[in-house]
Amino acid sequence: MVMTTMKKEDSEFEVEETALEGYYTPLDDEDCEIDEFVTFARLIHHLQTTDANFYQALFGHLDEEQRRQVEDMVKYAEQRQAAAESRKLEKSGGYMFNTTAIPTSFNFGGKMGD
Repeated sequence: MVMTTMKKEDSEFEVEETALEGYYTPLDDEDCEIDEFVTFARLIHHLQTTDANFYQALFGHLDEEQRRQVEDMVKYAEQRQAAAESRKLEKSGGYMFNTTAIPTSFNFGGKMGD
């Protein structure tokens, strides 16, 4: 257990890190291929599309606030997935465009196809 002493307005208090918070797994690594949030969001989507009854049994009893929290978690998972894809693209050297032709003129005022 890690303990940190902090001062706040001339009073000291200790912040304790629980054993679970201090426990590191390969899932905690930023380069890990498995993202627990993305996996959970994919599971939710899969259940919605393939087993509506089971999905309803799991999520049907949630109140409005709990539903919002699940939706927020799914949005967070989408953001994490996009960030991971961006990091992967950056590590590979960036996006490679297939075309090497550079346009020589532009017509911003014309109609499509002109």
